[in-house]
Amino acid sequence: MRIARAWLPLAWTLLAGVLVTAVWAGYMMADPLAGHRQQALQHRLHQQWQAAPAVPRAQPRPDRIQLTTGLPFALMRVPAFGRNWQFAVVEGTSLRQLALGPGHVRGTGLPGRPGNFVVAAHDVTAGNPFLHLRQLRRPDKVFVRTQHWLYEYAVRSERVVRYTDTGVEYPVPGHPGRAAHRSLITLITCTPVTLSFTPWRIVVTGELVRSVPRGKSMGSRA
Repeated sequence: MRIARAWLPLAWTLLAGVLVTAVWAGYMMADPLAGHRQQALQHRLHQQWQAAPAVPRAQPRPDRIQLTTGLPFALMRVPAFGRNWQFAVVEGTSLRQLALGPGHVRGTGLPGRPGNFVVAAHDVTAGNPFLHLRQLRRPDKVFVRTQHWLYEYAVRSERVVRYTDTGVEYPVPGHPGRAAHRSLITLITCTPVTLSFTPWRIVVTGELVRSVPRGKSMGSRA
């Protein structure tokens, strides 16, 4: 009895620790403020675009994207993730930027241009943007909307790599120094799903298959 009583405080302490950890993990995964942060970013982006003149249909021009750390410059839609899945993409991939949503890996390509437009995001927290990234398969679509264009990418490959494998971010993935002739998009998140560090990354790469100027539509798919 004395031994049991001696262990009782420790048992209650351990139980309290487990409960606190479970509540914290649940809060982080639910992240109730993530939706508000994303709505604010998307609202800001739409205001910027509405203030700018539309591209003349007869004379479409490329985007002049201004990249500012922590600020949005594009919208991303992945129909395979659900009808309501839409996130603003911000510049940068530090913890501060990824807390807002998907982030553009600095120094990689831009939407619609030759090269590799690389976007990283959390699987859980920040609205769980890439929670289901591993489910993407050929020929699932990824849509990226910028100020003047809507780009449609088709998924070409999915794989798991070590976090040190930065070759997936090259303009031509896996080929350092090779000039890019195609427009690619690469989406990256951690695996397995966890709130702690993992050395593995899911990498999904797609290729640009269509571009439509602002003012036109790709239909319900976009």
